[in-house]
Amino acid sequence: MYRECRTQSCLIGLIIAFFPLGMPVLFNTGPAYSQEMNKIAAPQPDSVVAIVGGKLIDGNGGRPLQNSCIVIRGNQIVAVGSRHETPIPKGAKVFDAGGKSVLPGLIDTHFHSRDSVEQPVNFELHNGVTSFRDPGHPFKYYTTLLASDARIPRVFLCGGHLDAPPVVWPDQAAVITTEDEARQAVASHVDRGASAIKVYFRLPIEHIRAACQAAHDRHVPVTAHLELVDADDAIEAGVSGIEHITSFGTSIGTSDQVKQFKSMVSADSGARREWRYRLWAQVQLEKNPRVGELIDLIVQRGVFVSPTLAVFERRAGKKDATAAEAAGFKNMLSFSGRCHKAGAKLVVGSHTWVPFAAQGKAYLREVELLVEAGMKPLDVLTSATKTGAEFLGVDDRLGTIETGKLADLIVVDGDPTTKISDLGRVTKVMLNGQWVDLPSQ
Repeated sequence: MYRECRTQSCLIGLIIAFFPLGMPVLFNTGPAYSQEMNKIAAPQPDSVVAIVGGKLIDGNGGRPLQNSCIVIRGNQIVAVGSRHETPIPKGAKVFDAGGKSVLPGLIDTHFHSRDSVEQPVNFELHNGVTSFRDPGHPFKYYTTLLASDARIPRVFLCGGHLDAPPVVWPDQAAVITTEDEARQAVASHVDRGASAIKVYFRLPIEHIRAACQAAHDRHVPVTAHLELVDADDAIEAGVSGIEHITSFGTSIGTSDQVKQFKSMVSADSGARREWRYRLWAQVQLEKNPRVGELIDLIVQRGVFVSPTLAVFERRAGKKDATAAEAAGFKNMLSFSGRCHKAGAKLVVGSHTWVPFAAQGKAYLREVELLVEAGMKPLDVLTSATKTGAEFLGVDDRLGTIETGKLADLIVVDGDPTTKISDLGRVTKVMLNGQWVDLPSQ
């Protein structure tokens, strides 16, 4: 049996997931579903809201619709179109979004919390994030949040990440020493509600492969934070998501560079904080066949990339950054842009705290950096909504503003398709068909 580093609360093991219409499904019966861990309150089924006059950015990546109309009955979007062509049902509560933009609720694919209600509410929901996934924190960290009566985003969990001795985060990891333990950990996590599995950087490739096989049998994806295993090997083993742009460094560096990096990190896990920048500062992106081969593999396999650039941001002359840190980060930005240009599926992960943003603004800083990396604002907005929903496996009901989808959406001042920072000007948030009370502006 795999060993968790500390005894976990049994509360999460008893949680029942709820489909949008309220039908309960036990996690350990039949195939796994990508389902939030919390039940989201919904309005009365016959309540109707019409949001009119706003610039609709529906998440599909097409040209925004001016002067739109969105009709919501209960918690479901029932009509979307031009204000002049979309009938508004009698008795509907009409909200005028004139002069503002309307978008799907944002999806944070990489958010960490620990026994906190305030962070998911203040950092995420109040800033327009209606769904988030914590990749790799144990279920016990969410006992407080899931027991709270507060309005919180949709919470998707992976359970404790799978790591090998000497584990990096003893309080967060499921310790794996054999392939059987990897498979057992996956089964246990999925039974308890995990809608994805995260493998961590000391886990060897054979155990990653076993975890992927077990996860695929349960219809859940595997995402990875890598340092010692090369990204192309992990993708070949079945990983379908990569957390952190730094995870690609050992696949594109020279053999000598990679050998030195792995030697230092193998001896001391903490050395990765310095040596990942040293590695990336030396990486040659131009005329490097390994770069093209890796990006081709990412695109061909449909791997989701969550760069979390903001957590690695270093700038020359700022916050005591070294020359290697600034040069390494510059290459991380460039590689992210190359991935997007080639057609890779980039998503937005905030990592909760980042050095160049105020508390609760990490997500906004991440989208700004994706634009700096070369993405158009509209493409970033698609990554933040539709592609994020695809990564979480909930794109059948979330991620776009379309008839039949659940009514998770936001209203912002300005136009983030021309100025991405306008995404930080959230004025209204709707979660599952109900407006969220926001702090006074």
